[in-house]
Amino acid sequence: MLTRNQLQTLQAARRHGIGRLLLLARRDFLDRLTDHMANDDFVKSHATGHKAVMGQASGRLLPFIDLDGTRSVDLARRMGVSKQAVGRLVKELEEAGLLHREPDGADKRAFLVKFTEPGLEYIRCMHASIQLIEDEYTELVGAERMKSLREALIQIAYGDEK
Repeated sequence: MLTRNQLQTLQAARRHGIGRLLLLARRDFLDRLTDHMANDDFVKSHATGHKAVMGQASGRLLPFIDLDGTRSVDLARRMGVSKQAVGRLVKELEEAGLLHREPDGADKRAFLVKFTEPGLEYIRCMHASIQLIEDEYTELVGAERMKSLREALIQIAYGDEK
């Protein structure tokens, strides 16, 4: 059985562990993005009847799709989920008119997931909202800390690739 001191140390480690902090920051970011996007006229007009547009499907999947298209298997790898889970998200966003699938010229068995024109406009709106969120974070932590945070995250995410 852990002592009171060990439990306190464990609680502090869990509360300030980088994994937990990144997950909480991601949740904050997605909540802010949802709030900002809910007030965008283009998004409102396309969200009618399509819960995927304002829901987790768009926030979870769209950041992983390249502008020139991405194979489902690559999306699954990038997201860390099954191909079936990606298929469900893609289907929701196809029904919302943001994505479509087309045959991959390099592999006849594969399909590329691509943005439709409304999907590209949605991404443009999303990035305008992201800029507002980044401005909010800069106000919160200061410009220098925000710059350092971005540089650290780039190094973690992309390594030497940048």
